[in-house]
This record gives sequence, structure tokens and C-alpha cells, in this order.
Amino acid sequence: MSDLAIVGKWTAAPGAREIVTGQARYCPDIQLPGMACGKLLYSPYARARIVKLNVSAARKLPGVFAVITHEDIPGENSYLYAEPDQPLLAVDEVRFQGDAVAAVAAIDARAADAALAAIRVEYEELPGIFNPLEAMQPTADQVLKGHDNVMMSQVYRTGDVDAAIESADIVIENTYRTQWAEHAYLEVEGGVGLVDHDGGITVYSSCQAPHRDRMQIARALGMSESMVRVITPYIGGAFGAKDEAHVQIHAGLLAHAAQRPVHLIRERRESILTHVKRHPMIIDYTTAATKEGQLLAVKARVIADGGPYSNSTHEVVNKCGEFIGGPYNVENLEVEKIAVRTNNPICGAFRGFGAPQAAFVYESQMDDLAHKLNIDPLQIRLLNGVETGTKMYTGVVVREASGMKESLNKAAKLIDWEKRDEIERNPKPHLRRGFGMATILKGAGLGRGLNDHAGVVLEMHRDGSVVLKSAAADMGQGIITVMAQLAAERLGIDIASIRVARADTEKAPDAGASCASRQVMVSGNAVLEAADSIRDTLLGLAVRKTKISKDRLDLRAGHLVVDGKPHEMTVKDLALRAGVWGYPLHAESISHFEYPTDVPEVTYRYSTEVFQFCTHIAQVLVDCETGQVTVEKLVAVHDVGKMINPGGVYGQIEGGIAQGIGYALTEELIVQNGLTKNPSLENYIIPMAFDIPELEMEVIEFPEPVGAPLGAKGIAEAPIIPPAPAIRNAIYDALGKPLYQLPMTPERILPVVNLDD
Repeated sequence: MSDLAIVGKWTAAPGAREIVTGQARYCPDIQLPGMACGKLLYSPYARARIVKLNVSAARKLPGVFAVITHEDIPGENSYLYAEPDQPLLAVDEVRFQGDAVAAVAAIDARAADAALAAIRVEYEELPGIFNPLEAMQPTADQVLKGHDNVMMSQVYRTGDVDAAIESADIVIENTYRTQWAEHAYLEVEGGVGLVDHDGGITVYSSCQAPHRDRMQIARALGMSESMVRVITPYIGGAFGAKDEAHVQIHAGLLAHAAQRPVHLIRERRESILTHVKRHPMIIDYTTAATKEGQLLAVKARVIADGGPYSNSTHEVVNKCGEFIGGPYNVENLEVEKIAVRTNNPICGAFRGFGAPQAAFVYESQMDDLAHKLNIDPLQIRLLNGVETGTKMYTGVVVREASGMKESLNKAAKLIDWEKRDEIERNPKPHLRRGFGMATILKGAGLGRGLNDHAGVVLEMHRDGSVVLKSAAADMGQGIITVMAQLAAERLGIDIASIRVARADTEKAPDAGASCASRQVMVSGNAVLEAADSIRDTLLGLAVRKTKISKDRLDLRAGHLVVDGKPHEMTVKDLALRAGVWGYPLHAESISHFEYPTDVPEVTYRYSTEVFQFCTHIAQVLVDCETGQVTVEKLVAVHDVGKMINPGGVYGQIEGGIAQGIGYALTEELIVQNGLTKNPSLENYIIPMAFDIPELEMEVIEFPEPVGAPLGAKGIAEAPIIPPAPAIRNAIYDALGKPLYQLPMTPERILPVVNLDD
């Protein structure tokens, strides 16, 4: 596909007009005749035994159509992830503030609130376990009866770490702490359930994995999956929290119980209190190096607080361990990965999936090492950076790593790194300016040994227009646009001729979850394969009509092209002939991401082999009187393999930077004894437009050589990862004192300030 006409060009997203004009329908916008309001009754305690639960009075209230408890669930009472240990409705005990004990459906919100108030629950409050270090003790009470509090404990080693540390010229040991973080998307969790004429259930779900939702809803209802349909309307953000089920199963259960449509939409406070968070972690980290700055060994201990249920904690901690050595050549590495149950908020997937915590640690260590050895932070990274062909500490051989050092050099050039000391460092007596960098790697795709696949359906009509059906959820990352561009490019038509249907399990094959920066690769390949089938049919018809050999023909800009020149015959003409002659212009494809077999066996389970590399450099100003940090400028250089839609790529980078700044400086859920004290966007502080610094972004392209469509790889997750360590290192540069805890609030900065320095 040379001389690309659509791929790589700035393209308006399909549906953009509907979004900006308010015509797009999200879950809260869905209105159906006779629709009831659904609500959930949550625990007021972090941990308590349910002594008595009586819903009889609630069921008798006027306007109440259904009240259900765990006893009314016809199928399995559990969410499903790796381990289905979280009940949909609590049975005998509540284990965190987000455990629901009952669900109601009523004629309106007022009636639903009255029903919740009429439910009588007698609790016996129990002592909770809120410190993960205490939960790890053998004498600690079990958070979940029959399950160890330590839900995961694994050690991964490669090389001889102890010998490398013993031989090192310098050894740096630090302990890092990261916080609970809130996804804070525009659209809170929601679902709408309705009973079909044949007794099946349809659920509109704001979700990242509609086919997995269908499976969970069917399990809870005790139905076959063929009786359940999930439709994903427009999604107002997800960032990982809608990868897991939230309220869509309850919406289906209530619709089934009430025998009428039910909408169940969380309020913002409810959302913050109940849905999954980014894992807080305690990470002990040791770096050993030569006096020249060459890394010899890394030793880490990662302790993650997952809350009471496993959810995706195993996977997040595994990924944190996978990236804990950074984008560096580390031959000797040991990581102990521990995940702990507590009665704190439940944690799960969040953009970056364990990589932000790891990067904050390994990039902080790199700057600590550079400071102690008096080496330029840029040079120590270039010295140790991976290259194409490097065998990582996980056992993976990096097929294309040019983006690592190129992103470092380009970012340094953009901010004029070598001349940073010529800029005024103390513009006022109480102000200090500093510069800091961070370079990271992030995997794209689920990883080896996992079924990483996606399917699509393409159908071209007689007028040359195309319907593309995919179950890949687009929550703002732009996969719909990418698929439309790839299909239009391959079929030689304008992107306006492509209509991408919303994700619907009844019409589109499973595309897996929109997570792990994977959809461009798997769904992108599926689109190309399906488009190639239709393209071959069209070109075959052109050969039949023109008598010109197929190798001289192409489709471009709506026309048949012969030897690079437009022919009078159009793609529309060919589509019409196909319809008249009965040639099929319908194609289905399921693409599996294939890992090469000609590389050494991977030793780290489920390792990814496609890497996103990027570098961010921050310029900050620290007010030593208030502890406030202003990010004045941030440059970001990202390797994306191949840009499909530049607008989408730059949008992801800009949005990730904003989210990363919040993670670095302001965003923290305050949890005391398992209860969140700031469940509001008034006091959970996310960056606003005025907080975003001057941004300079550049994209570099080193195509991924295996499996990725046109060499394109994911971009959505990487931009959130480097800002926190880059800002931390800039603060260190400004104050001469390091910080080891996120977020870096004024309360944590002021104790290290010394105006006499």
C-alpha cells in the first residue's frame, strides 16, 4: 500500500459531528417506553457482617417494580475477571464501601430512593484491615473468608542479582509510594436493560468489552449467551475502569425481574466510592551500577493494595513487574510481586496498567543515579538504553527499539537540553526552576500465551458505500476512525463512504476488550484482511471488464487505476456490477496477533513483544514558600510505529499528558479506614485547561516489523506514563532534594525545601 491516500492524513472521526452537536446518544440519553429507574444500595461500612436484610417494605411501596437481593439472582452471583470472587450483591458480609446489598427498579428516581430507604439492613461492624503490610502478616484476619490476604506472591529472577550488586561501584536503595487514583471520566458508569419479545435480554452498556459483558450478564441470569445482546452506544471515557463490568449486569437483572426496561446510571459520588481505582503501591527498589553509570542489576519488591477482591490485580501487578527494569539493558533483575487483599477501595485496570507506578520508580532511580555519579541524566539513559535486538530481562528480544534513543535525542533537542543552565534558575528569591526527563517503554497487545484476536464484518453496497461492523469499543481512543481509514485506503474510496456501526454483539464478532493498546493491531489487521477480500473481487471484475492484467490495476480515490493513472471506471461502477452479477462484496475476518517463533523462549509469563517508546522532558517552577509546582513546559516525543490518524495520535498524547500531570501533582483519593473522604470532583483535584503547560509534541515512526498493520502500534496508554517521573526529576533538579511519593503535593514538597541552598 504505497502512496497512501488516507492513512497518515488528518481525518475527522466518524461521529464527530454528532458528538460536538450533542446528537450522540450515551447510556444516560437512552429513553424507552415504560422505562424504570434502577438504583443500588451500598454498604455504609468498609467491613461488616450482614445480620439481617429485609426488603419486604420496599417491595410494597407504590411505583416499585422490583427489589432484588442475592437470593433473587437466577444464575451466578459474581463478577468475572481472572477470579470470580466479587459478588454482584453481598451475601453475608460487606468488605468495602462499594459492596452492593440490594438493587431496586421503580417508576422514577424519587420512588427508587424511597425503596432504598425502606430496605432494612442490620449490620455488625467488623474491624477492617486497611494497611497492606499488616494484611500480609500470618496472624491477620482474612479479608475474604477462605482466601489468603496475599492473593499473589511471585518472584522472577534473571541473572545473578546478588553477585552484581556485590560487585557494583554504587548501589542506590529507595522506597516509593503511589496513591489511589480516580479515572474521572466525563460519563459515569451506566447500563440500560430491557426484555426482548422472546424473553431474551438486551443491555446497552458503556463498556470496553461488549462480548465479555454478554458472557457475564448471561451467567448472572442463568441464560445462554444467545439470549443476551449487548450494544455499546457512545462512551464518554473509560481509561480502563469500564473494562470490568460495573452496573450493566445489575441493569439486566433488574430488567428481567421487573419485566420492563431499566436504566441504571451512577451519580458522580457513587461512582467515585464504588468503581475500581488505580492500585496504590509500595515499591522497594535497588539499583546497582558501575562508576561510569552502566546498570548492573535491579532488585525490586512491589506490594499492591487490590482491595478485597482480585479483579485484575494479578494482571496489573504482573505488568508492573514486566516493566520494572525500564527501557534499559538490565542483565540481572529480580522482582518480587505481591498483591494484597484489604478492606480498602477495590482496584483494577487504569490507563497504563501497572506501568505508571513502575516508571515513576525506575526513572526516579535513574536520576538519583545520575546525580550521585555526576552524569548528565540524558547520557546515562543513552548509555543504558535498549536497542534493536536487545534481549530484555523478561527474555523478549526487542524487534524494533530505534524509538527509545531517538525519542531521547529529539526531546532533548526540542527543549534545548544542553543549554538549560543558561535559563534563569532563580527568577525570584522564593522560586526555583528545574528540568527533568523520563523515557519509558509500554507494551502493546495482551502478550504471549493469551488469545489476542479481533473480528470484523465488511459489506460494500451497490453504490460503493461500506458498512463496517466491529465490536471494538471506542471510548475516545479513536479505533473507529482508524478502522474506517484502513478500510477506505484498501478499497480506494473516500472515508465518508464508510459507516462504522456501533459495537453490537448480535451483529459483530468478538473484538476482545479495548485495552492494552491492542485494537489498532488486532482490529486493524482484521479490517485489512476483510477489505482485501472485497478488493480482490472488485479487481477481478475489473480484469473481466477491461481485459487488463490484475497486477496493473489498483483502486484509488474512488476510481480504478491502471498503471498509476485513473481509469474511467469507478469503484462504484465495479460495486454495481458485482451486485448485478451476484459477486459477493461481503467479508468477515478474524485476526489473531501472531508472535514469531524464531526468537528465544520468553521467560516472563505473558510478556508483550511490541513496545511503545517515548520521552517527556518537563520544565517546572517551584514556589518554595507555598510548595506549589507549575509545569511551565513539557516536550513529548512518541514512537507510534506508523501513524494512521495524526489527529487521534496527537489527541491521545495531549490528553495523556494532562492526566499524567494530575497523577504527578494533585490527584489522590484520601482513604481513611477504608472510606473515601473526598468523593467529589470539587475536592479530587484534576488538572484544568489553565494547568496545562506549553506543549511541544513530536511523533517519530519506526514501523513494528511483525504483525502490526502497516507497522502501526498502540499509542493510547504511553502518554500518561512519563509525566510523573519527568516532573519529579525536574523538581529534584530545582530543589536538589528527591521525592519518593505521589502525588507531589505542597505538603510533601515543603519539608524538603531549603531556601538557603
